[in-house]
Amino acid sequence: MNSAETLSTVQNLACFHCGDDVPAGSNFAIEIGGESRPMCCPGCSAVASMISQSGLERFYEQRTAFNDRPAADFESQQQSFAIYDDPVLAAQFSHTDGTGLSNARLLLGGVSCAACTWLIETTLQRMKGVHQATLNLGQSRLDICFDPKQLSMSDIFARVASLGYRVQPWQSSLQQDQAKQEYREDLRRLAVAGIGMMQVGMFAIALHAGDIQGISAEYQGLMRLFSLLVTTFVVVYSARGFFESAWRHLKFGALVMDLPVALAIGLAYGASAYASLLGKGEVYFDSVVMFTFLLLLARFLEKRLRYHDALAWQDAEQTLPDVAQVWIDDAWERVPRRQVKAGDRLLLRAGDIIPIDAKIRRGNSAVREDSFSGEALPRTVNTGDTVYAGTINIDDSLEVCATGSYADTRLAALQKSIDAARHDKPAVAKLADRIATGFIAGILLIASVTALIWWQIDPSRAFWIALSVLVISCPCALSLATPASLANAASLLRRQGVIVNGENALEALSTLDVALFDKTGTLTSGDFSLLSVAVLSDKYDERSVRAMATALQRHSNHPLASAFTSSSEIADVRDVRYIVGEGLEGFVDNRRIRLGSLRFCQEIVPNLTPPPQEPLYWISLCRDGEALAWLGLTDEVNKEATPVLEGLRQRGIATELLSGDASPRATQLGKALEFDRVATGLSPQDKLHRVASLQDSGATVLMVGDGLNDAPVLKRADVSIAVAGATDLAKAQADFVIMSGNLEKITLLLTVADQTRRVIIQNFSWALGYNALGIPLAALGWVPPWAAAIGMSLSSLLVVGNSMRLRRCAPTLES
Repeated sequence: MNSAETLSTVQNLACFHCGDDVPAGSNFAIEIGGESRPMCCPGCSAVASMISQSGLERFYEQRTAFNDRPAADFESQQQSFAIYDDPVLAAQFSHTDGTGLSNARLLLGGVSCAACTWLIETTLQRMKGVHQATLNLGQSRLDICFDPKQLSMSDIFARVASLGYRVQPWQSSLQQDQAKQEYREDLRRLAVAGIGMMQVGMFAIALHAGDIQGISAEYQGLMRLFSLLVTTFVVVYSARGFFESAWRHLKFGALVMDLPVALAIGLAYGASAYASLLGKGEVYFDSVVMFTFLLLLARFLEKRLRYHDALAWQDAEQTLPDVAQVWIDDAWERVPRRQVKAGDRLLLRAGDIIPIDAKIRRGNSAVREDSFSGEALPRTVNTGDTVYAGTINIDDSLEVCATGSYADTRLAALQKSIDAARHDKPAVAKLADRIATGFIAGILLIASVTALIWWQIDPSRAFWIALSVLVISCPCALSLATPASLANAASLLRRQGVIVNGENALEALSTLDVALFDKTGTLTSGDFSLLSVAVLSDKYDERSVRAMATALQRHSNHPLASAFTSSSEIADVRDVRYIVGEGLEGFVDNRRIRLGSLRFCQEIVPNLTPPPQEPLYWISLCRDGEALAWLGLTDEVNKEATPVLEGLRQRGIATELLSGDASPRATQLGKALEFDRVATGLSPQDKLHRVASLQDSGATVLMVGDGLNDAPVLKRADVSIAVAGATDLAKAQADFVIMSGNLEKITLLLTVADQTRRVIIQNFSWALGYNALGIPLAALGWVPPWAAAIGMSLSSLLVVGNSMRLRRCAPTLES
């Protein structure tokens, strides 16, 4: 009997978790896997509940021995997370990389704003052994890399929990559940504040009317008492988050925007409650609840914008079919979608949601791709075309060949772009953080000085005037200015078929100086055809030359390889390898053979003659000491290239063509498209040197490419764009990936970047201008607390609303 069977037998007689005897008469059982499991003590019950509630019940199926019984003081924070030190359990949400570091993904609860992100990242990065900690605010997901020799998994969990956040292993389903739960909680807090505002507002109107027309002290005291009760509930329930956040950050020496908010609410509530109990003095309960409601409303709208697109794309995979029709053993069989792999033949019937990215082997149809491109009209597809997971086959049945697993699909790439969390924030976001942090300190100082001055002038007004300064100057709008704009811009681009891998690039796009373009597959269609074969050896004919070239190109993802797929014969070439920027090398009959540039082939055939003068793409085929042939290929220029380059020039952006192609055709193309500078025959290192020299001169550089050899320069450039058909490495290094292959999306990108920058500047200008005007007016005593609450909250709502304009500019940009 193996260990698993032993556990299964014993678990009905002993504790399911640790294996100890269950005391007679005790009842600590919990439900795991749909069954009631006996537990021997509260400790085992708590640990098992934690594992079950984290969605990690498979741990009990995979373990080979019972767990240790928890210590008696399990309730202590460190011990409560010790279960995650178990290697089997930890492997379900973490992995060890090649350097021996542990990389874990955790789901946090209670994360509400950028200040929370700063606190968590900073605190963890100060821990000895932590190499990187990155929190994705929109996903509430923490990615952490640490040295397991210095820290345990439970140390990480306990440290995050000590900051006041809920922490558990990451699972996308749990994240969605948490997001929905937080949404409902936010909505309840907003509803309570809204109802409280209406109730207190009615009493406030009556009290103000009574001050003018006269009201007995008995009725005045009664209405103040009711206002106190309603406001107390609003402060304790709806405004609690402001106080918790302010205190949590203060403990670590951080000044965040929730601090002046908490002070304003607390002071106004305390003073009004004091006045109500004494029966004299002013009360501002209406200002307290109004301030709370409007601020919660602004944050609720901004948070929903952040979650909307992330949840939509997380749900996208769930719309895919669970099974697919796959050709196995001369028959169509139903196979789980996640088991489909590259090369599998699938049958797609009319009306089916396509489960995987695939190339059409047989059939003609049309597919609806509005979920990706926003285009309502279906796309006609024929044999050889690619169809994508998540789109719908609407006309006729298709037989397709899967190009990879789900992880390789365009839908997965879009999900990954939304999930991607960059450690470095855009410079404009960092500027906002710096301004907000210093601004809060300034607010507290100004409010204190104002109170001191008015205490000398009119002590009865000092407190309320200082309170107005505190309320009107809250930097909520300043903190929302950047993230709200970037989130809306990224959402727009994704709907237009552009994967956004980093928001830093949106900032850099609006300040471009130079745009660099690769040629093959970027400015040209990338669909090559072999037009001419100039045989140079009497030992071979054109047919055998084509066969050897096809055998070599079979091992390449370069666009030139597409010209050789139609050859009916393939020679026996072994040990083929690709040399970046040069060509392909292999062995035929134990003799080295090369296919590539003139320089590459001259290394083994020094006397190789130049290619024919005909303006084609010429590549050489040779073997040790012998030239075999020149092969001439042609490629059509992308029809969008000319208007895109013209648009760049109109913006004052210099254009350069950087190509590894040394043929006259490359130079001819550069001149035809009127590039400011054309450089051909470049190696990847040459391209890197060009980008570096431009950056050293102070230029902001854009690189557009698609090939494997473009990956280094895409990474080095300030902004990089990979076009459709790019290699996986090029896509991984690029800031943006244009999925449709339409170069006009570059113009869209530039337009969105310009508009995003303008919106951010508008938001900053409004936030700073509002404070610059409002603070002096409040300090002079001209703005009562209730008016300050309205002004501050409307300022935040204006910033959110202004940022949302970016979502509605797509039709204008496409026209």
